[in-house]
Amino acid sequence: MLCAGRVVGGATADGSGAFTINMGTLNATMLVSLLGNQCRVVVTTPLVACDVSLAGVAGMLTAPVQLLGDSGGSGALGGLGGIIGLIVQILSGLLGNIINIIPSSFSLV
Repeated sequence: MLCAGRVVGGATADGSGAFTINMGTLNATMLVSLLGNQCRVVVTTPLVACDVSLAGVAGMLTAPVQLLGDSGGSGALGGLGGIIGLIVQILSGLLGNIINIIPSSFSLV
């Protein structure tokens, strides 16, 4: 996981592709990076280790991440529900040091 160009955590995916990243204690810098869409998941393993059909492919797989609850949509509360969800997510992260993020689709760069 990279935030603002800095490695903040690492993980290994299981057979289904699920992973948990320990990014250490959540601080203001990390929070600003997450809210500013400056964080992304990067696959550093050689791509052939992920899928044999990628043996001749050069580059890295990368996906931007966002906080769960930061949908930006206008739900039943006119977008207020998303904002409330985001605030709850931030407070939970600050108080419990657990924050839920989700990667978007991976791209080859």
